[in-house]
Amino acid sequence: MRQEWEPEDLIEVWTLLEEDQERLRNKPGANRLGFALLLKFFEAEARFPENAEEIPAPAVAYVAQQVKVPAEE
Repeated sequence: MRQEWEPEDLIEVWTLLEEDQERLRNKPGANRLGFALLLKFFEAEARFPENAEEIPAPAVAYVAQQVKVPAEE
């Protein structure tokens, strides 16, 4: 997966939809962020990442904002 993302591409690929938000409701803190990242990565790549470095840092920051969890977690 590419590591450089334009804002409009982040929005298109990494925005959590209402149904995604429903899946995250019962997940606490860092688990919510991790689950959301795995979900969106899988939707984009049709596979799970082999390691955390595969998930682009801009995507982590963007999804972290959406789930209200610090990206560092």
